[in-house]
Amino acid sequence: MKKFIYLLLLLPVLAIAQSQDQNYVKTIIYRDTTNTLPPHESVTYYDGLGRPIQQVAGKMNASGMDIITHIEYDSYGRQVKKYLPYPTDRATLEFDGAARTNTVNYYVTKFNDSIAYSQSFLEPSPLGRVLKQSAPGAPWKGNLGDDNDKTIKLSHQVNGTNEVKKFKAHAEWFQSRSIYNISFSATGLDYYTAGQLYKTVTKDENWTSGTNHTTEEFKNKDGQVVLKRTYIDGIKADTYYVYDEFGNLTYVLPPKAQGEITYLEDLCYQYKYDKRNRLVEKKLPGKQWEFIVYDSQDRVMLTGPTLIPFGGSTATSAEQGWLRTYYDAFGRVAFTGWYYFTVNAITRSTLQNLNNGVPVYAVRGSGTINNIPVNYTPPTGLSTVFRLLTVNYYDDYLWLPTAERPTSSTQVEGAQVSLNTKGLLTGSWVRALEGASSTAGETTYTYYDYRGRALRTKATNYLGGYTQVDSKLDFTGKVQYTKTQFKKGSTDTALTITESFEYSDQDRLLGHTHQINSLDGQKLSTNTYNELGQLVSKNVGGALVLGNSLGTYQKVDYKYNIRGWLTDINDVEDLEAETLYPEDLFAYRISYNTINGNLNNRVKELYNGNISETQWISSQDNVLRKYSYAYDSANRLRDAIYQKPNDNVPVTESYNESLQYDSNGNITRIYRNGGVDDPNTIVQIDALELTYPTGSNQLTKVVDNSGSPQGFNDLASSPNGTEYTYDGNGNMLTDLNKGITSIKYNHLNLPVEIIFNNNSSRKITYLYNAAGVKLKKTVVDGANTVVVDYLSGFQYKNNVLQFFPTAEGYVDFTAVGTGGSYNYVYQYKDHLGNVRMNYAYTPPLKSDPGGLKIKEESHYYPFGLRHLNYNMDYLEYKEIEGSIVLYPPLSTQGKLMHNYKYNGKELQDELGLNMYDYGARNYDPALGRWMNIDPLASRYVPYSPYAYTMNNPVYFIDIDGMFADGPGDDEPIDAGNLKEVVITATRSKSSSSANISWLPTFDLGKAFFGEKYLENYKSFASNQNNMQFYKEFHKNDEKNGNLYGSFLASIIIPEIAIEVVVELGSMALATETVAVLEATGQEAIVAVVEAEEAIVAVEEGSHVVYQGFDAAGKVQYVGITSRDAAVRFAEHAASGTPKSALDFEIIQGATSLTKTQARVWEQNVINQHGLPNLLNKINSIAPSKWVQYGVTP
Repeated sequence: MKKFIYLLLLLPVLAIAQSQDQNYVKTIIYRDTTNTLPPHESVTYYDGLGRPIQQVAGKMNASGMDIITHIEYDSYGRQVKKYLPYPTDRATLEFDGAARTNTVNYYVTKFNDSIAYSQSFLEPSPLGRVLKQSAPGAPWKGNLGDDNDKTIKLSHQVNGTNEVKKFKAHAEWFQSRSIYNISFSATGLDYYTAGQLYKTVTKDENWTSGTNHTTEEFKNKDGQVVLKRTYIDGIKADTYYVYDEFGNLTYVLPPKAQGEITYLEDLCYQYKYDKRNRLVEKKLPGKQWEFIVYDSQDRVMLTGPTLIPFGGSTATSAEQGWLRTYYDAFGRVAFTGWYYFTVNAITRSTLQNLNNGVPVYAVRGSGTINNIPVNYTPPTGLSTVFRLLTVNYYDDYLWLPTAERPTSSTQVEGAQVSLNTKGLLTGSWVRALEGASSTAGETTYTYYDYRGRALRTKATNYLGGYTQVDSKLDFTGKVQYTKTQFKKGSTDTALTITESFEYSDQDRLLGHTHQINSLDGQKLSTNTYNELGQLVSKNVGGALVLGNSLGTYQKVDYKYNIRGWLTDINDVEDLEAETLYPEDLFAYRISYNTINGNLNNRVKELYNGNISETQWISSQDNVLRKYSYAYDSANRLRDAIYQKPNDNVPVTESYNESLQYDSNGNITRIYRNGGVDDPNTIVQIDALELTYPTGSNQLTKVVDNSGSPQGFNDLASSPNGTEYTYDGNGNMLTDLNKGITSIKYNHLNLPVEIIFNNNSSRKITYLYNAAGVKLKKTVVDGANTVVVDYLSGFQYKNNVLQFFPTAEGYVDFTAVGTGGSYNYVYQYKDHLGNVRMNYAYTPPLKSDPGGLKIKEESHYYPFGLRHLNYNMDYLEYKEIEGSIVLYPPLSTQGKLMHNYKYNGKELQDELGLNMYDYGARNYDPALGRWMNIDPLASRYVPYSPYAYTMNNPVYFIDIDGMFADGPGDDEPIDAGNLKEVVITATRSKSSSSANISWLPTFDLGKAFFGEKYLENYKSFASNQNNMQFYKEFHKNDEKNGNLYGSFLASIIIPEIAIEVVVELGSMALATETVAVLEATGQEAIVAVVEAEEAIVAVEEGSHVVYQGFDAAGKVQYVGITSRDAAVRFAEHAASGTPKSALDFEIIQGATSLTKTQARVWEQNVINQHGLPNLLNKINSIAPSKWVQYGVTP
């Protein structure tokens, strides 16, 4: 429990260390019940006007000293400069009268840079609008009179003559279908007259002159965006938004439509509404019309068409139907299912009319559906072709078998289990999609303590085994240790894994140990932080015997620039820099605004966050390698130029990758070199021409003019020129270049069966549960069949365990006789989570000295193909001389390879498939495209729904195939921004975690995805293993220790899953999934982060609450900030994420709030619009705390 004590100058008798001659608010957060642990203290000092002028985070320095943030105002009382925090040499909480000078001196000493602040340049008018926004650091320093500085620049104008085409839609009521039909009343043949539209021009930091690197946004007098214009090499790329008479968004015309309505069906977005302004029909580019039916409370109850969950085709009407959601009396999802019923505009209208005004909700009771016990009374009239998919249970444990129900005496690791679980999700059942007649499923339940924090989660898998995770939590909710018990099947022996976590006085994660059964434990990591709380080194590996470490395998060092962006993992110039530890096996460097040679002006310094260069070196050959990157003005990667900087011919171009695009971002040309790492022998392996029909995003043909079988393999010889075909949902059906002749998909558009060469003896089949978690893969190649099981991260090949994940890599299991050996493998990953190296310790032999060995090394083209023919050695565990050691494989038919590589995703290379499984979609790295439409396509309307990471794979990563996320696309760290700390396990500025969550404006936007991300939250991730729905869904990420897995499963996936409602037509499943995650995992995470955030939480009346509107005027995002709101809005506009398309404004009255007041206001607004309908990824305040804070549900 958090306790706050506010000490004011009016009560000097209570003051202990803080300055007595200043106004202040002091916050104390106790860390245990007996106050044995020192509490976390912070002080905010105020001037005579009640404005904060200094924030002191007590003893938050890694050395236990204070950290101070200076705050100042201009002559008009505006905070135009935001200073970075600086560490002090004292621990007194006292006011520092020389804070500004000391801030500058610290950054001059550390970075030789005196610009330790960001700055807003405001127009000299009562509006005070932002004209420029600079960032910390001399390269980004702004000057109001200098158009050549590296700032974000904004100008506010009106439209000119013949500048914006005029589109309007007409909505006409169609009574028989209860819908407004839409048509164009203005088709873009005319233009808005001058001065009728508001125009905002934003220039990013890379802008120099002309229109490149600018975004122009035009709004009508109702504040609706009618045009978003960017420029690609000086050519307009326009996205038009069209509205009907009621202000509803009806059409979106992306850039490839070129402002024309000719290609409406295959390129544009179309939306239709009923009389309640509810979206009831929509059409995405390349996809059939989709339909939505609502219940009497305006909740989505039916969506379709969706394919039968067990696999089918859109060409067969009997294999398409509706997803159905049933709610309980409190609006919570009770159960979901699929049933066959004709799906079209007429049946939608019929179903809607039948459900208007009819209250229907599920009632707890006894009963079965599809012969499956559901503990709900089955609704009357439930169709016989209804197929149950998921069931949720709330409030109690009466639905569990008696042996599994907790009692008043049940404890988990010494903590009492609470029976007061009203409002909590206590468990769920998810169907395993083996077939319509199978009743197999997975049951999960969660025990909570009296604070609503998860203590135990047990998930029984469809094979009869289980995964049980017990957590020991401290007073503030941090995980002290977890115990995981796993069984594959009911008769298998349980495997027990114990993970322990150590923390600093600042509650930063210091150490993480891992133990299997009663074997010697491993010290997975030991962390060291600098004076600002950044992770600067991590000691990886080392066995534990009687509690003593036997040495560190690798000491991994990290460096950052003044903006907190990651610049180095180890030292690429010296792998032997370590004197007390083993030689570094790998090093990596990232450059942004610096380059070494511009390659005839092809590569430039970049200031908007794009990466200009990456360098890497491996001890395997000790050769420094580099990529220099060139982008077009839309931030799409154009060239990756390969070099060996230390060679006689440094620009070798041996592994170059170059691309061209159309205006929607569909790749039209790819050129690659490869195969030989020799400057004298450059081999072109790909010269691809990609063909799309006029007015379409769907690839139909690829021609490789290189003649090389490497890279993309052009095997097709289609007489009609069509090599790729698609179903009505935009899913790829055939790929003749891979020999794929048919694919069946399920209700989530996941492949169920892939057949090659029209031969059922060459196929891959997949088994999922109803939430999309992959459970099994079966590969049939003639007489050979390989079955791979995926169970809570434990991966099996033909019923033999192969490996399972750890926070720093994975554990390889090698069968020996009737038993086996567990071997820890560690990983180096880059800023994107790409696995660059697997390494492990091997005991010495007579024939081999042993020691650290590189098990496998991988390096990649930017879009994901692996480099070949250098550092390609691969080792497997073998029994040699009585020991298990790494050894070259004796055959290719041995163990299952640990095939998690690019972005940490699983490469599926069986039968030549060669696609990465991201969870929601599969990705082809040879073509840089997905094989399915983006489930959230309408959030990225300027881009092709098949484009990967907006064509900037050096900066962005796609978390699970649903949305691209980058390390710098959200708000800088702010003590008042709880939700950013919680949700951004994929963004270092938050995920660098508790250790810097209190640093206002300290932008860690470029810290990285892979190595560093979760050092402070790996323990919390372990506590989230209870979320079985998405633990497997992100098994590869969790395995790599990125909170992409268990942490993201509880945090980012709720938003994604709910968003599937509109984009994928599966509201029922999505909402159910979210409910599970929120109730089972989010509470624990929120409790942890609240404790972290509150370390230096400051109650100050400087926060505002704002909201972002889409082009239709609908609220899509709610946020809070303590900075100048205009600055925050400009950052959103330049972020390159879906938020960049929103129009932001401060909510009336939501100003001058304390942080707590702002969070409460924000949560109320979130609840008003519904979290599923927003870009917000989780709640600002945990639902269990709503009553405490007076939040309206």
